[in-house]
Amino acid sequence: MSAAKPHIRILTAAASALMMGMTITACAEKEPSTAISAREGRDRVVELVFNTAEQLDITGWWPRNGAAAADECIPKSRSGIEDATASYSYDRWAPRGTDHVGDAKRVAEYWESLGMSVRTVNPTTHPTVFAEGGPVLRAEFDTYASDESYSIGATAPCSPGDAWTLNEEDSAERDQGKVLPGDEGLVLKEEPPQ
Repeated sequence: MSAAKPHIRILTAAASALMMGMTITACAEKEPSTAISAREGRDRVVELVFNTAEQLDITGWWPRNGAAAADECIPKSRSGIEDATASYSYDRWAPRGTDHVGDAKRVAEYWESLGMSVRTVNPTTHPTVFAEGGPVLRAEFDTYASDESYSIGATAPCSPGDAWTLNEEDSAERDQGKVLPGDEGLVLKEEPPQ
């Protein structure tokens, strides 16, 4: 046996241990966050989007895709998680500004101040700012969205809850006249008097 073989075994064992640790960490990240409820997540994404829009000298923001909505995180059949998990997302759009680079920098600085990890793509032409962490799972600011628009969107971490049920409950509250976070700017359908 050569002298190099024990070192190879030690390196192989160390590499195996490292890979196992990385696998455990990756699996742990896919589990739902129980630190906040799905509705708290909704409130955080709406708040982040509104506060981000306030960092810009742009008017005319509207909720392009409607109200904040819950989506299923990972199908139970693939995740191995017994309880359903959901995550709210929300976005607002506005007419495109003229200082794309400056606006992207303002958004990036604001998100960094919230403890988010930020990166910017196309920083000198039509920047898009991506962020993770802080008060939400992830966020995006696009200076070159369709229809010559800016867009700001955010997604909450996964939390226990069924997306279908959460959205149905939200709709029922709206039907009773309640304005939920993110409903600002929506044209809610009113029932004619009977």
